[in-house]
Amino acid sequence: MARHPIGVGFCLAVPFALFFLMVSSEDEPDGPVLAALGGLVMGLLFALTAAGERLRQRRLKRLGIWDGS
Repeated sequence: MARHPIGVGFCLAVPFALFFLMVSSEDEPDGPVLAALGGLVMGLLFALTAAGERLRQRRLKRLGIWDGS
């Protein structure tokens, strides 16, 4: 999963956005906007985490500590 951080972020942003849309109240006019923003923030958080993990794996491979298994 760390090989594709953008894909990880997108695959997790959509369910989070749908969840936030589902739990938002119907009388709130900014509900869909806040749901999309919440999904975007969560997707960005997961994408940055995956990118950091990918960088850590590359560093460990370069140092010869990690064999990739």
